[in-house]
This record gives sequence, structure tokens and C-alpha cells, in this order.
Amino acid sequence: MRKKIVLISLIAGFCFLGVLCYKSWIITFVITKCLSGRTDDKQGIVRSIIIPWRNYQLHLHHWVLALIIGGVFVVKSFYILAPEISYGILSAIIFQGIYSYEDWYRIIKRKSVLPTLAQQMSLAAGNNQEF
Repeated sequence: MRKKIVLISLIAGFCFLGVLCYKSWIITFVITKCLSGRTDDKQGIVRSIIIPWRNYQLHLHHWVLALIIGGVFVVKSFYILAPEISYGILSAIIFQGIYSYEDWYRIIKRKSVLPTLAQQMSLAAGNNQEF
């Protein structure tokens, strides 16, 4: 369902923004596909941005970063390239991130908690206490 919604909104955007948007989208999609990981939890050529915070990890997916940048462009009316090209590039990055991965929505993830050395020794000795 999510793939259909994203695809329909892309087609509507291309109709509105035109050929430059479409061409920049295709080129950026191919580049993003080549540089990103092949499957969930696999690092691509460009590494993911993961920020540790207490017992959690904040994963800044590339589609989230492109969405933030696009929002800033819209609010500030600032574009590095023509707006059609900028929207094509950013929408391709967002589309690839959502369309290609099943974990696209997992932004905050709990860290795996490893037992301390004392807890490991206690487990080895046969004391099955919760830690």
C-alpha cells in the first residue's frame, strides 16, 4: 500500500514539475541505489548516520535527511539548483529510502544490552539471575 501511495504522489509531482524534475529523479535514484546498502541493516558505500543516546540509537535514514533538507528549501525558498532539479533529487532520495527497505520507519532503536563481566561469570557459574 505504501509503495502505491508513494508512486502515485511521484507521478503527480512529475506532472506538476516537468521534465527536469523527472530526469534528475532518475539519475539520483540510480546513484542512491548504487551507494546505499543492498538490504536492511547492511552498510552501503555511504555509511549510515547513527547517533547513540543512552540505551537507544537514533538512525538518521537518508530519506529523513532529504525530507528535512527539502522542508528547509521550501520554507526558506532557497535552492542550490533550480527548484525542479532540487525536488527531483530530494524526492528520489526519499523514494529510494522508503521503497527499498522494510525498516524505513525504524528511526529510534533500543541498543542491545550486553551483560557485564560479573554477570557473565555468574551465568557461567550457574546462577541464573536476571540482570
